[in-house]
Amino acid sequence: MIFLTKQILLSLILLLAIVPQSSAQTQKANSDIGTLKVMSYNIRIASPPSKGWGYTDLAATAQAIQKEKPDLVALQEVDAFTDRSGKDINQAKKLAELTGMYYHFAKAVDRSNGDYGVGILSRFPIEKSESFRLHVRSTNPENEIRAVALITVKTNLGKMVFVSAHLDHLSDDERSYQITQLNKILLKYNRLPIILGADLNTTPDNAIIKNLGKYLEIPCLQCPLTFPADSPGKTLDYILLSHKAQKKYDKLSYKTVSETYASDHLPLVMVIKKK
Repeated sequence: MIFLTKQILLSLILLLAIVPQSSAQTQKANSDIGTLKVMSYNIRIASPPSKGWGYTDLAATAQAIQKEKPDLVALQEVDAFTDRSGKDINQAKKLAELTGMYYHFAKAVDRSNGDYGVGILSRFPIEKSESFRLHVRSTNPENEIRAVALITVKTNLGKMVFVSAHLDHLSDDERSYQITQLNKILLKYNRLPIILGADLNTTPDNAIIKNLGKYLEIPCLQCPLTFPADSPGKTLDYILLSHKAQKKYDKLSYKTVSETYASDHLPLVMVIKKK
């Protein structure tokens, strides 16, 4: 009887050891054929509008991101080592720490005795990262040089290029010039699928949007409204697929997230899967 009991116990132990392994293999298989969630988020240097400039709340920004658990995040209006946001804080790096992700920061200009630009967060290790500037022709100091952050990353849907960009907020002429520069950047990476998250600072019905069509899909006319966050009335933020990405992936959803405290822009989220 004792021998049989030991046999039964041994069988149970072996069974318990096998079950988690099978579960883990199933999860991996599901991940391999699963979905990818992408976010674009103008974080307003983590300064909540209700608090005014000079107050930062990176924890709230991180919470807004973590709530959605995106795989890739394009960040705009990001500070690094500035007087206004903290001389010891690289916001992209800190958000990566708070969300458990990898990061890349691309500087646009000097600002508040530090750096200002765009960033990327990734749940996948970053194979390659690059930074670019989108220049302006105007001598008007109000027109702004902007930045592009670009990474090459191997995701569960395959290898791709993920890009974060921000365009000038004042002039169609300058935005059009910056789109021309952006197209030249995208040309270099067009052999891979490209996903762009961007604050284009213009609405979908603006004619200059068509200039993006060289390598990217033209945005929908009825896009999710992203600005201002507390009462959204227009679309400024976009997630766009390159033509190659459109052939490889289906969009399952494309929507904003209801988060009105952390920024004056709503987070924008797209979920895709392989065709």
